[in-house]
Amino acid sequence: MEGVFLMNTMRLIDRFSRYVACDSESGRELGFCEMIEGELRALGLTVIRDEVGEQCGSDGFNIYAFLPGRGEPILFSAHFDTVSPGIGVEAVVVDGVIRSKGDTILGADDKAGIAAVLESIQMILEEGSDHRPVEVFFTVCEETGLWGSKYADYTRMQSKQAIVLDNSILGDVINQAPAMLEISVEITGRSAHAALSPQTGISAVKAAAAAIVNIPCGNVDDQTVMNVANLLAPGKSNIVAEKARFDVDLRSFDEAVLQKHAAGVEQAVKEACEALGASYTIDSKRKSDIVYVPPENPVIGLLEKTFSDLGMEIRLKRTYGGSDATWLFKNGLDAVNIGIGMMDVHSTNEHIAVADLETITRVVYTMMRG
Repeated sequence: MEGVFLMNTMRLIDRFSRYVACDSESGRELGFCEMIEGELRALGLTVIRDEVGEQCGSDGFNIYAFLPGRGEPILFSAHFDTVSPGIGVEAVVVDGVIRSKGDTILGADDKAGIAAVLESIQMILEEGSDHRPVEVFFTVCEETGLWGSKYADYTRMQSKQAIVLDNSILGDVINQAPAMLEISVEITGRSAHAALSPQTGISAVKAAAAAIVNIPCGNVDDQTVMNVANLLAPGKSNIVAEKARFDVDLRSFDEAVLQKHAAGVEQAVKEACEALGASYTIDSKRKSDIVYVPPENPVIGLLEKTFSDLGMEIRLKRTYGGSDATWLFKNGLDAVNIGIGMMDVHSTNEHIAVADLETITRVVYTMMRG
């Protein structure tokens, strides 16, 4: 019967359980990529491998798939890879909640999103329902730096709207994300024997420490977070350190503010090195640009209506974290990242309620139907 929504909960749980049981830690996603590729082909979708593995450090590949339909196309995205410990995952259902056995992550991040997409497509095809053209975009190495989406081939994509299924709380819609810089600092001093001739040395460690003291960390203003990490100065304890290095992670929702803080980092390093007679180099890598999909955008309206029809409300949020929405947005799609019910991700306590897995599948199905 056309248009009748019949959720097969046992099939959905079985699908999700099969997915999490297929190992796919970042860089080793091949088996899971092949599993999903086979299932999409069996459903009759056009499936294309996007061979980005070598660029990403993965044995797997991105997948682009297409299901023809009527009206404006819509794209759904999730990622193949999981964090560790993600080998040998076994899903168990206790009191309506799906967990691992406790010695691994579960992998709901992001296999719950993939399960919701595949189950929705299968239901629509079984029903013979009218639906929008559906694009599927699954990526490798999201967890290690959004590499799959960064190096993806966007030339095939037809959609103006993209739904990324990679956030936690159902109803949360991430429509704003920051620009991100990774700043690497290397300081050069002069080595000397710390006992016999310390006065001839210039300590790169001291210069680095002096600089770090003047680099703010945490929520440094209402638009920006900063963090200092990876302070290293290898060598013997009786030698004045000639080399030291550290990294700064800088994220801001305002480009001018981002640049101001980047300049502040260099100023702190410059002053510390000048005071001690050291030299320095700074390498700044742009990891992503600002993402902002305004509330009046049609994709937000679609989500509002979809959730409202299901008796729920959406909550627009901003996040300092990254997702594949970053690169989808940069490549011209109005991309938002929505909550799918996965909780305590990146831990052995990761879990998802069966009811939430059903709900996000219903959301995806409804949006596909248009």
